[in-house]
Amino acid sequence: MSKPVTRDPTPRLRPAPAAFAPPDRRHAREALLETVKSSPLAVEAVAIERFERLIDILDGLGSCVLALSGGIDSSFLLAIASPLLGDRCLALTAESAAVPAWDRADAAVAATDAARHGTRWRTVPTKELDDPRYANNPRSRCYFCKTEVYGAATAIARSEGYAWVVDGTNASDTQRTDRPGMIAAAELAVRSPLAEAGITKEQLRVLARSLGIEGWDRPASACLASRIPFGETITAERLRRVEAGELALRELGFRQVRVRDFGGHARVEVETEDLERLTSRAADVETRLLSLGFETWAAAPYAGMGAGDSPSARE
Repeated sequence: MSKPVTRDPTPRLRPAPAAFAPPDRRHAREALLETVKSSPLAVEAVAIERFERLIDILDGLGSCVLALSGGIDSSFLLAIASPLLGDRCLALTAESAAVPAWDRADAAVAATDAARHGTRWRTVPTKELDDPRYANNPRSRCYFCKTEVYGAATAIARSEGYAWVVDGTNASDTQRTDRPGMIAAAELAVRSPLAEAGITKEQLRVLARSLGIEGWDRPASACLASRIPFGETITAERLRRVEAGELALRELGFRQVRVRDFGGHARVEVETEDLERLTSRAADVETRLLSLGFETWAAAPYAGMGAGDSPSARE
């Protein structure tokens, strides 16, 4: 299930309900393009071209349910979709124990900004932890999670008359082979406008900064289940523990941090340049982790690869 997925960008639109009030698309389009083109950041021509294509794609959706995770990808997508689609765009965030507190907070910020254009935001409870195929934590875990999340979004889109479900997958993501959730998206006909437009992660950050989008440089985020080694059971208690551990480390000033849960042992990952500072705060780190039930911990550089396959906890 880990092979890359090629999305079909061919529009298959259904008419949006007449109850939706169209915004001033032309003005919104011109304002977005002018802001990017006149940015002092001197955005590269290819990024501007792809950004214009993104606007065309979003404008052509008619209406959509946008899966808002709180990460910069979906937040950026919402910031562009909301002035173009107004109340014909519904932002939807999963209410799950696997969603980090900081992502929920960032989703709320993005939704508040989008509300100025009439775009609404809703949270929907998801039950992936009740599915043993997910809770048993196989390598295909994300497939079952996204099937649940996108399934809920698709049901809402169908019942309320939205033409599409869209997500924040970007062009860089499509080059990876460890994204089983993309297969679930393809099976449910979820579209990825950023990937369709060819916008990479790096280009997205530059575009977001040029538009003044809050959090354009926020660190990459991931669901809390990625802190638990494949094959070890995911429980709400373990998810809450790693979230509490990471919140504690954030309070110590670490911006990018992962607390990998190996039972009694925690592997604490920070950016390479922060390892020395992490070591210097060892007493504070240990106090916080012991209070959460960990017995030992070790520092490691953040590599963005998850907890792995239950290797020896001692590193």
